[in-house]
Amino acid sequence: MRSSCRDTKNRKLYGVIVLLLTICVFLCGCTQAERQNKVRVSIVDSVLFKAENTAAEIERGRDFKTVLSLRAGYEFVSCDYSDYTATEKGGKTELTLKNIERPSRVTVTCRKKEFQNVVDIDLKCTVNYDFNGGTDAEGRTHCTVNYSLTEHHRPNTIAGAAVKRRGHVLTGWNTRPDGNGEHIGLGSRVTVRDGKEITLYAEWKKSIDGGQFLYRQAADGTLALTGYRGRGDIEPFVIPSEIDGKAVSEISSSFTTNMPCGELTSQTLVLPDSIRFVKSNSFLRSSFSELYFSDNIEDIDEKAFPRNIKTFHINAFRKPCFQAVNNSIIFSDNIDRLILNADRRKLIFFSGCSFAYGLNSGIIDEAYGGEYAVFNMGVNGDINAAFQMEILLAYMGEGDVFIHAPEEMSASQLMFDYFVNDSMFIMTEGNYDLLALVDFSDNGGVIRAFFDYIEFKKDSEPCSYDDGRYEEFNIYGDYVYERPYDEATENQRDITYSDNAYCYAPELLTEEGMRKLAGYYDAIRGKGGKVYLSYAPVNISARTGNEVREKGFEFSEKFETMLSAYGYEAISEVEDYMFPGRYFFDSDYHLNDLGAALRTERLLADLRAAGI
Repeated sequence: MRSSCRDTKNRKLYGVIVLLLTICVFLCGCTQAERQNKVRVSIVDSVLFKAENTAAEIERGRDFKTVLSLRAGYEFVSCDYSDYTATEKGGKTELTLKNIERPSRVTVTCRKKEFQNVVDIDLKCTVNYDFNGGTDAEGRTHCTVNYSLTEHHRPNTIAGAAVKRRGHVLTGWNTRPDGNGEHIGLGSRVTVRDGKEITLYAEWKKSIDGGQFLYRQAADGTLALTGYRGRGDIEPFVIPSEIDGKAVSEISSSFTTNMPCGELTSQTLVLPDSIRFVKSNSFLRSSFSELYFSDNIEDIDEKAFPRNIKTFHINAFRKPCFQAVNNSIIFSDNIDRLILNADRRKLIFFSGCSFAYGLNSGIIDEAYGGEYAVFNMGVNGDINAAFQMEILLAYMGEGDVFIHAPEEMSASQLMFDYFVNDSMFIMTEGNYDLLALVDFSDNGGVIRAFFDYIEFKKDSEPCSYDDGRYEEFNIYGDYVYERPYDEATENQRDITYSDNAYCYAPELLTEEGMRKLAGYYDAIRGKGGKVYLSYAPVNISARTGNEVREKGFEFSEKFETMLSAYGYEAISEVEDYMFPGRYFFDSDYHLNDLGAALRTERLLADLRAAGI
């Protein structure tokens, strides 16, 4: 009996289990069938737009709709789904993906709208020139010049001024008649706001009496100074432009060899625009640290002085040649913006061409809502970075933010090499006064580089200071020529542009270089600014496998370790700035438009995380 009852109970339990399993199978079958009838669709994230609906699970064969809000200055081009419609409404794009039969991840392509010049074309100012005791070739004592501020926001003063005053040498213009105001070199720039005017006065230095010099007459009738018999402590030491009505054109190698004073202890030497040649060892027995001269000089021997000159003041007499043909001149224009925004807090992005090609400053400006004035100071990684940073320092102050992303292959950016070449003069051709902000005491190659620059000018077409490069750069300093992301060949774009070269050079990181770099960072902090370090973008496709990644990690570890000893940390991860080849333009460092936007968004996120 007990066994029979047990069997009956087991049969009932078995029946219940079977019933439950049947129900489960039925329900699972229904759920699976429902799932099989649905597909997932998503829009790939982009920094160029925001989508109201980025992903959804919809019934197979249905349409997917979303609305794209594009970033200012961009427009919808296409997407990689085969059947779609895109309609512009109210500044937005309504995107419909039709008849979706399978899971789809859709990439939307956008591009910059046609570039428009951002420079106002009707800005004007006036400069009144007072010759301050001198006269020009027409006998005038003053003149007035009206300037357009279309290409440059600060006008270039009169260059090669044919203004004379007996017994004096013209060294530039000044905002005060006594010469104690702001000095502006001939041809250099002065600050005058739109619709305003300013009066500049000829700046004169009294020359030493011609009777104190020994000389010989050259075949062309000009004089070469061969000796000096006066005091050696005259300040400034001003060479006369003429003696007995004859122009002084040369300082000979014997000039200081036999002087009763023993040595010239003056700190400032002024050479008139009549000087064409300064021979080797001509100032062997001297202590000059400051030099005024003109760019019409034909030769100054590198060995003319016993030590490096600290400060150079160059007056322009030759016509400019590079205002319309060389990208480096944008540096002077960017400095103009720094000067004109002295009363604002600034975000200054500095490196070489990786920022020029790889930053969308409009995104930064939009994100901060005008809280900062934004500056892209990237020009070229091969130009002496120390030289540029010293100029930048002169215009930085309390509350400014300096973001440095040095190119990992740039000896200059990493302070491995302080090489000075003619590029330094090209980038300051529109404003030689910037050179006077730099301490050249530790660099003996300045004079040689200057004459390389002069030789280059001789072979170049002259132009005007009114010429500019704004067709290639926007107001921030970004390179704006269209560099489209090539959607059609996306799968073939992950290539290298530098013959499989590495994009990182840890061997350029030296103790001396990092000490020098940290010194500039300290100077910025000393003026009340902040310093943040990031990384320049590189092409991860430049080498096969993980070679670029591994080299990048090696570089970043060494870079961050060395600078942390000085109290500086990177706000970025080096890996975040390794991009596939499809995001580059013509080199492994120059990003295309989409790549620049992606890099900007990553850098912006890093800045936000750092508290900026």
